[in-house]
Amino acid sequence: MSMYKVGFLLIALLFSIGNSPLKAQYGVQGDWKGVLEVMGQKLPLVFHLKEVDQSWKGTMDSPAQGATGIPLNDVSVDSMNLHLAVKRFNIRYEGRLEKDTIRGTFSQNGTDFPLVLWRMAKDDKGMGKRPQEPQGPFDYDQMETSFKNVPAGITLKGTVTKPKGMGPFPAVILVSGSGPQDRNAEMFGHKPFWVLADYFTRQGIVVLRYDERGVGESTGDFKDATTFDFADDAEAAMAHLRKFPFVNQLKVGVIGHSEGGMIAWMMAANGKGGSYAVSIAGPVVPIPQLMKQQVRDMLASVEASDEQKVREEEVVGIIYDVLSHTNDYDSLKIILPERLDKYLKDSGENYTEDELQDFVAKYANILNPWFFAFAKINPQEYIKKTEIPVMALFGGKDIQVNGSINAEVLERIKIENGKGDFTIKMYPELNHLFQHSGTGALAEYGTIAETFSEEAMADIARWILQQ
Repeated sequence: MSMYKVGFLLIALLFSIGNSPLKAQYGVQGDWKGVLEVMGQKLPLVFHLKEVDQSWKGTMDSPAQGATGIPLNDVSVDSMNLHLAVKRFNIRYEGRLEKDTIRGTFSQNGTDFPLVLWRMAKDDKGMGKRPQEPQGPFDYDQMETSFKNVPAGITLKGTVTKPKGMGPFPAVILVSGSGPQDRNAEMFGHKPFWVLADYFTRQGIVVLRYDERGVGESTGDFKDATTFDFADDAEAAMAHLRKFPFVNQLKVGVIGHSEGGMIAWMMAANGKGGSYAVSIAGPVVPIPQLMKQQVRDMLASVEASDEQKVREEEVVGIIYDVLSHTNDYDSLKIILPERLDKYLKDSGENYTEDELQDFVAKYANILNPWFFAFAKINPQEYIKKTEIPVMALFGGKDIQVNGSINAEVLERIKIENGKGDFTIKMYPELNHLFQHSGTGALAEYGTIAETFSEEAMADIARWILQQ
C-alpha cells in the first residue's frame, strides 16, 4: 500500500530535461506557470525551459514552498505532447501544447491532478507582486558591515540601516528563524527582514541584519550549528551594533522571529539581550509540545485523513520519546531508525521493504545536531529569568507556533512570576510569517502579496520608541 498521499508537498522535486524538437516548432522555450490544486490547497509551480547547444535545460520553482532553481530532468516530447517523470518520487506530468498553454495531468503515487501551464509575462517572476519590498531612493543611510564571533572563528557580514542625522538612535538586531537565512530572511519570494529594516529605520531606529553563519557572505558552517551557536552569533551582532557612535547605548535590543524569537528570550535571560527584546512567533511551550501541536495543525490545514493524523502523531511521539531518553547524538542515529522500523512492523499492515525504508528515511533525516539540541529546549526556563521589557507577538492563524496556545501560556507565566514588563499581543488574522492569511497553511505563504503586517510593524516600532 502507499503510505502517504501528500508527497506533492515535497520541495525536493528533481526534474531534468532532454533533447526535444518542440521549441523550434511551437516555441516551448521560456517560462511557464501553473497552479496545482490539492485537498483545498493551491500550490503554484513555475517551469523555466531553454535550449543550450542543441540540448534542453530547465529549472522548476515552487514559490509557496520557497524552492527555486530546482534542476529539471526526464523530459520527452512527441509532436505537441510533453512527458515529465520523476521516478524517485513516482511523479509524472503528461501535457499537450496548445499555443501558449500546456494542458495536462500531474500524477503522484497513483493520484492524478489536472495542471494547466501558461506562458508567463516577462515581468512576472512567478512569485506574485511584493508591494512592500523597499524601493529606492531611500531617506536613510545604508552601510555594509562585518563582525566576528571570535570563539567560533567566523566572520558574519550584514547591513546597517541608519536614520539621517547624528543620533543617538535606538537600535536593534534582527535574528531569523530556523533554516539557513540570509540578511533579508528571504523565503517564498518575500524579504521580511528587508521590509522590517526599512520600516523601523524610517521610524528612527537603527537596524542591523546579517547573513547567518555559512550563508550569503558570512563564513562558518551552518550544517552543524545549533540554536546555541546562533544565539552566540546574535550576541556578537549586538556587541558590534553597540560600537557605532550613532547608537543610543541605553536603547539597544533584539528582535527575533520564530526560533529567533526564542533566541531573543535566551539573550534576555542571560543579560545579553540589551535594553529590550521583541519575540515574534517565538516558542513558549517546551519544544516537544510545540512540535506535536505543529503536526496536528499542519495536517488539519491540508485536510489529512484521520488515519494519517493518528500515524503522524504516533510517530512524533516516538521521536520525542527517543530524544528524551537519549543524551548521545551518535546513539540517536541508531536508536531512532530502529524504533521507527519496529513501529511499522508492529502495525500489522503489509508494507513492502521499499516502503519501510522510505518511511524510516523520511523521519531519519531530522537526525542532525541542530534538531537534537533544539528538541530538548524549554523556552520557559529563559522566560522566567528575563528581567528586561519584552514584547511578544503571536499570530492567530500560525500553524507552526500555535499562537493561542503559546500566548496563553506566556500570559500565565507573566501573572505567576510578576513580569509586568511583558507586553503580549495577539493578531487573530496573521500566520507564522505575520501575513494576513485565509487558513495559515504553509502553501499560502508564497501566494500572499503582503510580506509583513504593517499594523504589527507599527506596534513594534511604537513600543521600542517608548522604552
